Amino acid sequence: MSAQEVSVAAFYKFASFGSDEVQSLKARLEEFSQTSGLRGLVVLGAEGLNATVAGSPAAIRGVKELVRELVADPSLEFKDSTCEKIPFARFKVDVRQEIITTKDATIDPAESAGTHLTPQQWHEMIASDPDVVLVDTRNDYEVEVGTFEGALDPKIKKFSDFQKWVEDSGLPRDKKLFMFCTGGIRCEKAVPEVKRLGYESVYQLQGGILRYLEEYPEGFFKGECFVFDHRVAVDKNLEPSKLYKLCPHCGNPAQEKISCCNCGKAAVVCKHCIPQADKNTCSKNCAYHARRKQAA
Repeated sequence: MSAQEVSVAAFYKFASFGSDEVQSLKARLEEFSQTSGLRGLVVLGAEGLNATVAGSPAAIRGVKELVRELVADPSLEFKDSTCEKIPFARFKVDVRQEIITTKDATIDPAESAGTHLTPQQWHEMIASDPDVVLVDTRNDYEVEVGTFEGALDPKIKKFSDFQKWVEDSGLPRDKKLFMFCTGGIRCEKAVPEVKRLGYESVYQLQGGILRYLEEYPEGFFKGECFVFDHRVAVDKNLEPSKLYKLCPHCGNPAQEKISCCNCGKAAVVCKHCIPQADKNTCSKNCAYHARRKQAA
């Protein structure tokens, strides 16, 4: 596909699906993929769905129409971007207990109602309100790639650790807490978590970083935004990253250039793997052979 032909759409919807509905939704989406060439990942469960998909403009238009019909929400929001190569190897519907993992089944995203700020409201308030405290709810490797200027970094390895971080963080209770994530879905659970801990002035960025960059590419977000596909990240114009590749060993964003110590091929690994001799390699296979040579 050419750059004009590959469209990407990210979306989520909290809903209440029975087990039969989940299987029916899965079948409808898989059938559409087979006929349209759509690729991507859809996380589906009793609480809704969360997805990033890619394909031709026609395929993306079609899946938007289908999903809005399936979830009975004609105004469902999609975050759109484009790329030169389709960033998924296949299409998969992954049925899980939660569409965003917290390990706390009592959290109700409906509790976040009334906390959403549009990108314009967010931009204007962080520019003018000294009582705003920005909180990044994403994992540490995502924050390293880019974040809002002055935002707090919880340095968590997984989202289910976020609540514990809040409990231990000493976040000011007399300030407005502005929370954000990639596309908005993590904040739908992060906000109720924080409000349950007694914080009252808690808000979230509607549509996440992706929607903000659509409207404010030269705004307060610095760096790039990590995405969970082969683009690795998108820049301020929502174009695929030219700075990062996926580390062949851990899958995190990587930009440390090396010459593979096993085969000599040029490669890129992340800064966390590069200190390990066997991971100065272009692949897990070469890492295996490097370890064997070191042990010989």
